[in-house]
Amino acid sequence: MAREISDKQLVANRRDAKRSTGPRTPEGKERARFNALRHGLLARSVVVPTRDGPENRKQFERLLTQLRDKLNPDGILEEMLVEKIAVAYWRLRRALRAEAGEIDDKLCYARDYRLQTHPGTLALPSRGDTLKIVRYETAIERQLHRAIDQLRSLQKDRRSLNPLPLEEPPIDEN
Repeated sequence: MAREISDKQLVANRRDAKRSTGPRTPEGKERARFNALRHGLLARSVVVPTRDGPENRKQFERLLTQLRDKLNPDGILEEMLVEKIAVAYWRLRRALRAEAGEIDDKLCYARDYRLQTHPGTLALPSRGDTLKIVRYETAIERQLHRAIDQLRSLQKDRRSLNPLPLEEPPIDEN
């Protein structure tokens, strides 16, 4: 149950909200849109900035082009599923990098602090951090496999409705 606030607190909240304006310039707004981004696994944008710098939009576009060439979508539904496959694959790669980043953070912490007092201690991400990343990774893999299965099913149905014409053997007129 939500706790009700007093009228005095409500007036104070409204007064404070007027002072908080956030970024005003387009550049500031663009920068601020990723302020809360931690691992990017639930990001709305496909290509996001990371600790190592922004992900490469051209690499994503190249992946999408390769998938289109390989999977040969026909129609908007198949095209949509190919894009879904590309996005899921891209996010899966991000999940693996997030996991590696967590391990790297813990190893740096261990090297800088823990090893001074407990040599030989293996530093891995906390159980909660690891479980969260594994949960996202599992969900993304499910999305990827579901999109692949749906695409295969659509393409199989399309081929059964419009079979490729068989070529007639050449007639020998001799």
